[in-house]
Amino acid sequence: MLSDIRHQIELAAFPAGVQVTHYAEGDSWVIRALQGRHGMEILLTEEAAKMYGEGPAVNLALTRLKHAAAQELPPMRPDGTFERAVFLGD
Repeated sequence: MLSDIRHQIELAAFPAGVQVTHYAEGDSWVIRALQGRHGMEILLTEEAAKMYGEGPAVNLALTRLKHAAAQELPPMRPDGTFERAVFLGD
């Protein structure tokens, strides 16, 4: 899953200083936008990627993160975690 995510992240052109990373979490993927001690994550489930298509699902997740980054990412929580949205399939 997420075979071309690096390329999609580059094309998304996030604001300067925002780093975007991704990692597997079970059968799902977490895509995280970070700027200092601020950040946000989207959990992209395997079901969502299958239902909407891998490319469109990743694009939607990146668009949501880019919009959040343009406004100001939420601060890291005291426990070191970040706000997380979940992109589910039916």
